[in-house]
Amino acid sequence: MKLNELTPISSNKSPKRVGRGAGSGTGKTSGKGHKGQKARSGGKVRPGFEGGQMPIQQRLPKFGFTSKVSEYKCHIKLRDLEKINEELIDIDLLKSKKIISKNIKDVKVVNGGELTKAIKLKGIKTSKSVADLIVKLGGEIN
Repeated sequence: MKLNELTPISSNKSPKRVGRGAGSGTGKTSGKGHKGQKARSGGKVRPGFEGGQMPIQQRLPKFGFTSKVSEYKCHIKLRDLEKINEELIDIDLLKSKKIISKNIKDVKVVNGGELTKAIKLKGIKTSKSVADLIVKLGGEIN
């Protein structure tokens, strides 16, 4: 073995030389067959094209959706209620304080932050842990 006989193993493969005569195996049509779109220069089809048949990504059903109900519901945290200096809290008060937007119709209080004072909630849902905390502090939920 000599230095000039060394070759890399399975890398640096020389490119296919097409159109170099009948004996090369890729002469005449250069491996493109006879006629047709893919035999022409620049002739290719876009990814997903199935020859005019409805492509698979259009035939299959799509999934998932955006709920229209979620536009009218929201969650607020305990720390938002702590900022309010009123004793009775309802949805209209939350809207006037700009804690929730105008189109909200259903509010739920979830645990997040701390509550140190007794409050009364009217027309507002709560999680179980928040309800226990409000009752423990001497507040009430209607």
